[in-house]
Amino acid sequence: MKIIHCSDLHLDADLRSKYDAAAAAGRKTELLGSFGRLCRWAQVHGADAILICGDLFDTGSPSPSAVRTVEDLILSYSGILFFYLRGNHDSRQAVFSRRPKPDNLFLFDERWSTRDLDAAGGGRRVCITGREPGASPLTSPALDPSALNIVMLHGQITEGRTGSDPESIPLCLMRGCGIDYLALGHLHHYRAFDLDARGKAAYSGCLEGRGFDECGDCGFVLIDTGPMNTELRTRFVPFASRRVYRIPCDVTGCSSDTEACGRIARALDDAPAGEHDLVRLELTGDLEYGCNPDPALVQKQWEGRYHYFEYKNCAKPVVHSEDFVCDATLKGEFVRTVCAAGELSDDQRTRILRCGLRALSGEPLF
Repeated sequence: MKIIHCSDLHLDADLRSKYDAAAAAGRKTELLGSFGRLCRWAQVHGADAILICGDLFDTGSPSPSAVRTVEDLILSYSGILFFYLRGNHDSRQAVFSRRPKPDNLFLFDERWSTRDLDAAGGGRRVCITGREPGASPLTSPALDPSALNIVMLHGQITEGRTGSDPESIPLCLMRGCGIDYLALGHLHHYRAFDLDARGKAAYSGCLEGRGFDECGDCGFVLIDTGPMNTELRTRFVPFASRRVYRIPCDVTGCSSDTEACGRIARALDDAPAGEHDLVRLELTGDLEYGCNPDPALVQKQWEGRYHYFEYKNCAKPVVHSEDFVCDATLKGEFVRTVCAAGELSDDQRTRILRCGLRALSGEPLF
């Protein structure tokens, strides 16, 4: 039996805080399409079930069109069982609140509930058990130790015995109770670990990276219960239609814009990002006075190389005041005045010096 474990799709997310308007709209559509691609992949590869461990949608009030798209996909793939455990972003009325719930969709609530999967050709029973975050404290699930038990939860794992946060999952409650695989949602990066001597656990991570805090491989976990459901094997399947990259470029020691742009070119050439990917170039290190690559020029030079490109200056501005203190010019008088201002912090002084010197040279302040 093959089972897909996914979570944190955050469909219908408003991405305008992460990208420009056009890119945000396009990426929003792609994220919704990723659920359709997942359903097709499941059908082609003979998956029996898809486990959605929370945050299918990004908001409690997703658009009717997004909800309808998800509902239509579940109805279309009637040969696949969908187990949907709502997370902290989801609404309790998110899907099939106005249409009859199909037989291939199983929903959870704040109490433990279990669904048995019939094993083709016999063998051990496969049981899917889960409960949603709620006001009542989390308890250990009551499981049949003879079955192959997959448990679904959404939240942050802890090593404590109890969690005051309804989304916390004390691992001590999940150990020693017969879990073979703990399917988790809430964290946006894949992470797998041993639960106890019998079972393993994993966060599947998000299916697609939405912003530059979700870089790296994104996808789902494929669970294979083996012949007669006698064993359980898992593997992470990268699935995102586009990868998200933050590419750092250290400009420490660069004395001119030309030198800094050369480093930018080398950093981008060395990175694995391609034309279908989303890229943020981040300047790092110490940025000397007199060296400040024009953001508009950097953007124009590189944006055609990727599906989406943006430039962010995270470098620390550096001004060597000793180079100006003996200068009998307006610049020298400005530097001496700022250096004598004892109420300024070092960071404030550096930024004032940098902006002022650029202004006095007729250059852009940033």
